[in-house]
Amino acid sequence: MRVISGNWKGHRLEAPPGTTARPTTDRVKESMFNLMGPNWSGELAVDLFAGSGALGIEALSRGADHAVFVDKSSRSMGAVRTNLERVQAMSEASLVVADWETGWRRAVEGRSQVGWVFVDPPYAKHLWNPVLRTIAESGVSIVYGIVCEHPKDVALPKEVGSLQLSKERVYGDIAVTIYTDVRATESPTDRETER
Repeated sequence: MRVISGNWKGHRLEAPPGTTARPTTDRVKESMFNLMGPNWSGELAVDLFAGSGALGIEALSRGADHAVFVDKSSRSMGAVRTNLERVQAMSEASLVVADWETGWRRAVEGRSQVGWVFVDPPYAKHLWNPVLRTIAESGVSIVYGIVCEHPKDVALPKEVGSLQLSKERVYGDIAVTIYTDVRATESPTDRETER
């Protein structure tokens, strides 16, 4: 497992010990980030269900200003810390040891928007819809998108509140679905008009 592109391209990353995490393969990660496009600078990335932290670290490597890593496993957070230290990025990161709901609240506290959100929960728990609903109802606009990794036979909804499915690709048994947030494309005047 390694950083695919950006400032830390080629740096190797550690997976958490045991079976607490299912790291995204380099092939899927490269395809995912190509699908996401070049929009990185000036925003926060939130890596829910962080595992090794590979997705948030990739975002930082490509120019995200800061990343919040959320995972309830202390083993996973140990791996995230090790990987951040390897690329000397601790100052660009916040680590939250908590369940995803608490972690989301802490990550966005005091913020009106974030750049990217990564949603790669344990597959057996089927948490994609609850996470998407929580993000949509949080009042925080997502500037670039929400990236969900899931089994290809799990169909995600076309829209959840202000979130609309914009891209979907299948890589072997894994699917990547990206949502955009219509709130992020509205001008302040549009929002005032709706009130």
